Order: sequence, then C-alpha cells, then structure tokens
Amino acid sequence: MQLFNIIQWILIIYSTSVVLFLLGYAILGKIPYHPKHSTKKYKHKIALFIPGYKEDEVIVSVAQKALQLDYPKDKYDVIVIADSFKPDTIAALKSLPIKVIEVSFEKSTKARALNKAMSQLSSEYEIALILDADNVLKKDFLNKINDSFNAGYQVVQGHRTAKNLNTPVAVLDAASEEINNTIYSLGHRVIGLSSRLVGSGMAFNYPLFKNTMATIDAIGGFDKELELKLLKKKIKIEYRHDAICYDEKVHQSDSFAKQRMRWLS
Repeated sequence: MQLFNIIQWILIIYSTSVVLFLLGYAILGKIPYHPKHSTKKYKHKIALFIPGYKEDEVIVSVAQKALQLDYPKDKYDVIVIADSFKPDTIAALKSLPIKVIEVSFEKSTKARALNKAMSQLSSEYEIALILDADNVLKKDFLNKINDSFNAGYQVVQGHRTAKNLNTPVAVLDAASEEINNTIYSLGHRVIGLSSRLVGSGMAFNYPLFKNTMATIDAIGGFDKELELKLLKKKIKIEYRHDAICYDEKVHQSDSFAKQRMRWLS
C-alpha cells in the first residue's frame, strides 16, 4: 500500500508539473510579442521550396499563387520538387516560370527530396523557405521573413494557420495548431527562447540549412531533428506571428490519425 501511495504521488506531481508548465507558456503567449525589425532595405535571394509527393490535385494552383507574392520577382524562385507526379502535372508545372526538379526514391521523404533538390541548385540563394504542397502564403510573407533576416536572425518560423474549417476534424486540427503556436512559439519568444519549427512556413539561412539537412535522413518529423540540431548550435529561432502561411487541414478523423502517426515515426 505504501508503494502504491508513492507511485500515486509521483504521478500527481508529474501531471501537475506538466499542466503548470503548459499553463505558464499559454499565459506568456497572450503577452504581445514584438519581433525585432530592421531599417535595412536589402532583399535576400530566396529559394521557395515546395516538395510534393503525388500532390497532383493542388500543386499547380499552389505554384501559381506562390508566383504572386509581393516581393521582387528577380529575388525569389519557386522550386517545386516533384515526386511521383503525373506527366500532365509535370507539363503544367514546366509551363510556369518556376524551377521543377523531378525526384524518385524507394522510400520518399521530405528530407530526401529537399537534399536532392539542393544538390542540383547553384549557391546563389541566401534564404531557403520550406512549404508544404498545399500551403498558400499571404502576399507580404516574404517581406516579413526578409525583415527578420535583416535584423540578424538565421532561422524564422512563420505563423502557420488554417486555410479551411469545413469539417469538425478540420476545426480540431486548426485549434490544435493555434494552441501550439501560442504555447511553443509566442510563449517561448516572449521570454527569449527559440520558437518551435512546424515543418512548413519556415525559413533558413541557405548554407546553414543545406549543411544541416545533409546530416538528416528522417522518415517523418524531419523538422524536429532539424530544430534539435539548430538548438545544439545555439541558433535562435525567431517567430513571425504576422507572416501568415495558410495550411490545408485534414478533413476526416482517419486522415488526422494517420498524419499524427506519421509525425511520430
């Protein structure tokens, strides 16, 4: 009985600590965070990567929207990394003023796609921006990211938020995203800690990203391994709540479960 009581108290203390930890950061996340700005007008050359695996339904539209951002056209390239796309989709992409890099792997992952693409590109880029194949950026996104790089940051996470709220599962997914934004991005930055990385809507110093990614071959959740490696290098991750990246949320519960399992793999 005494052993049972000890175990019970350990569980109570642990659970209470976790709740208080999350509550503390949730409260901090409600404090206004003002990212550091720069007076510099310099425009970095940006590689906007859109890796996709069999994303034929959305990729052409997403690429077209990425071309319409409010940023000098000669200062960013849209680069679609096409894994297992249909020939018609490839042809449609190649008709656009973008770069299309076709890849194929026995086991497809975003990390492998990005590494393969960067191995085929020149070193002209200063920033690598990573999107998912269904992401749409607010038109001023690149300017917000550029501002933070001019302010001295090497890694910046944008504000990924829901593009759709058309099913209860999508609403749940969107709510989860905003809770995590508040706790692990805003809450962290208010007290000077690094923001989390979320896998898309994130920008990196290009050489830093290329060199770090060369050491990563994660099957799922490559952003978490990347985040850990950056923190070990003592590189601060900035968060721009005003740099909006719209993300398609899952519609059905089975898709939601599969997505979470993939992230944990």
